Amino acid sequence: MNKIIKVVKVVILTVVVLLPVIVLAKDNLNENLKIVSRGEVEVVSGREKLSTEVLNFKTEKEEKLEENNKKRLDIYKNRLAKARFRQGKGNILVTGYSSTLDQCSGNPFITASGTHVHQGTMACPPQYPFGTKITIKNVGTFICEDRGGAIKGSHFDMWFTSRSKALAWGKRVMRAEISK
Repeated sequence: MNKIIKVVKVVILTVVVLLPVIVLAKDNLNENLKIVSRGEVEVVSGREKLSTEVLNFKTEKEEKLEENNKKRLDIYKNRLAKARFRQGKGNILVTGYSSTLDQCSGNPFITASGTHVHQGTMACPPQYPFGTKITIKNVGTFICEDRGGAIKGSHFDMWFTSRSKALAWGKRVMRAEISK
C-alpha cells in the first residue's frame, strides 16, 4: 500500500511540475525556453541569446572547488610575478592525461599545486610556475597546476575527464600563447 501511495505522489508531482512546461512549450513553438531555476521556465522570444549564467551553470560543489582552487593558486602569485620563463606565442607538444592511478602519484584528483583537477588543468614543465596561463589556439585557456615526470622542455600535458579522452587526444603539436 505504501509503495502505491509513493508512486501516486511521484506521478502527481511530475504532472504538476512538467505539465506547465509542456503546455508553455507547445504554445510557443517558435520561441526558446530559458530555464531560470528548477521548475521555473522563461520564454525568450526572437533571437535573444541565453544568458551565460544559464549556459555556464555550476553546482554548489563545482563553485566551491573552483573557489578553493583560486585560493590555492593565489599562493603562487608572488612566485609567478618574479619568475622568468619563455612567454609569448610558439609551438608546444600537448599530450593528455587523466586521473587514473597509473598516471598519477598520490591522490589522482589533487594536482601538484594542491588544487583539484578540473577542465582547464595543465601539467607543465618545471620552468613554468603554477598559475602560468597557456592559451591553445582553437582549444582554450589552461592553467599550469600540475607537474609530471616526463613533462620537460616544451611538452605540456592536458587533463581529461577520462583515460579514453586523453588517449583520443594523443600527441599534438599546437600553437599556443604562454603568459603570466
